[in-house]
Amino acid sequence: MRSLKRNLASAAVAAGAVAAAVGLSGSPAFAVDPGTPGYVTFWQGGFTGPALEYSPSQIGTSCVTLPFPVQADLNYSYRTVLVYDGAGCTGSALTLPAGDLHSFGGFAGKSFRFAS
Repeated sequence: MRSLKRNLASAAVAAGAVAAAVGLSGSPAFAVDPGTPGYVTFWQGGFTGPALEYSPSQIGTSCVTLPFPVQADLNYSYRTVLVYDGAGCTGSALTLPAGDLHSFGGFAGKSFRFAS
């Protein structure tokens, strides 16, 4: 009887683990709204944490210093975006083409501009 209870308990734990894994695999890829068409969305973390959205129709090609470093983007705009590791669009830059979905890894973007 003891081994039956132990086997049932093991089966229940395994079933719970499978249910949790299936539930996690069905979760959306984004922790926040995946972006608005016509805008670029930046996330503070790798698609997690606070997010910012900007449209080229709002800012043109002006440099924008971001309120916090960003490490991921979804460029739903129709323009290429240049993200810089320094304030005031200085330092090294990443080029993010229209339609880009990108995690920056160790790069922390501090400013950006839409390319002309």
